Amino acid sequence: MLKKTLLGSLVFLLYAPLSAYDLRSNMLQLGEELAEVQRSFIASDKQGVKESITRFAKHSQVLLGDKDNFAKMLPVGKKRKAHEAEMSAQIIKHNVQIILDAIDNKHNQSGIVRREEAQRAYTYIEHACFRCHNIVRDEY
Repeated sequence: MLKKTLLGSLVFLLYAPLSAYDLRSNMLQLGEELAEVQRSFIASDKQGVKESITRFAKHSQVLLGDKDNFAKMLPVGKKRKAHEAEMSAQIIKHNVQIILDAIDNKHNQSGIVRREEAQRAYTYIEHACFRCHNIVRDEY
């Protein structure tokens, strides 16, 4: 089993363009970080949410915030859609701030209101992630 996995990975690395690998590995990393945010929300771990959303925000801005860099990672026929990634980066940044403000109780709101706003912001972040994901997926 391990040999098959290693062989498959080697074949993928040999035949896949390096930029596609970078994009895939970055998106997988962001997906894991976003899952960590969700786990922290479910566990009601404010500090965990704060740490994981901050880490996610940093990495998402590096990947999505630079339109030219992101365009280099896109397949040839989709490079013109790099502006979508830049828009998603802005959406993510805005909603991360909503989550951080809720954790810090910046607007002096009740715990229920803050949790709901933070959780809603999380779903907007998910949507922004899917916008980029759908750029590189096959057309339906």
